Amino acid sequence: MSQIMESGSNEAPPSPPPGTQVLSRAIAILQSFTQERPGWTLSALAADLNLPKSTTHRTLVALERSGFLSRNPQGGEYRLGPELIVLGARALKAVDVRDAARPDIEALAEATGEDVTLESRVGWEVLLLHEESSQRILGLGSPVGTLWPAHATATGKVLMAFSAEPSIPPPEGLFALTRHTIVSWEEWVATLEEVRRRGFATTVEELEYGYAAIAAPVRDQTGRPAAAVSIGGPLHRMSEDRMPELTAMVTAAAGRISERLGYRSEADLEGIDE
Repeated sequence: MSQIMESGSNEAPPSPPPGTQVLSRAIAILQSFTQERPGWTLSALAADLNLPKSTTHRTLVALERSGFLSRNPQGGEYRLGPELIVLGARALKAVDVRDAARPDIEALAEATGEDVTLESRVGWEVLLLHEESSQRILGLGSPVGTLWPAHATATGKVLMAFSAEPSIPPPEGLFALTRHTIVSWEEWVATLEEVRRRGFATTVEELEYGYAAIAAPVRDQTGRPAAAVSIGGPLHRMSEDRMPELTAMVTAAAGRISERLGYRSEADLEGIDE
């Protein structure tokens, strides 16, 4: 996000969440499987990545159990597994969402003068799929592919509030990025209930000091959230007086994008039946 920080704040930057090294190691292993080298034995992979065989073995077993890798019981060679096909299909779907959202994302940025983003959920993080940056000073300006903690973002709140999956606490807990970040599980559950009731979510200095955002869900044909649209900017521009107008604009844009993806609300269906 933008580097807007509270003036005079003495808080140190947050440390990387626990498990970062394990995750990085797993990603490195998955990225080792290429068209030129689709299969690896334990020994060859450990040597190539300069990792202990015991560490490599534990990671391979975990990835195999999750379906991200499959192992030939005869030769012991590992290959990419079927779960990656599922993830690849979801990635293709995300591209479709981005194409459907682009006209409204561009129009919303032009109308508001603020940064407008389209984001999807990746576990307890949100992934930036598309952004139209503000031309003003103190804009967002984050590259596509950026990940943010879901519990500190308006998009994360929306995507988790309307998810069909039950909300389960992350192993590392809800960590603080500022003193306003939600770190209590009880408060998080109550927040999601409020988001479901209102139909949108907000954040005020929960990800960074001086930054506020508002987001609404983009639904697919099943009614589930495919992504979320967000308007964000400096707190002095995202004022309480302006929030009702921005809320109406972002929810309307999310609704139009949802319609392009095949979503129809109960009211729409009742109108068709009549």
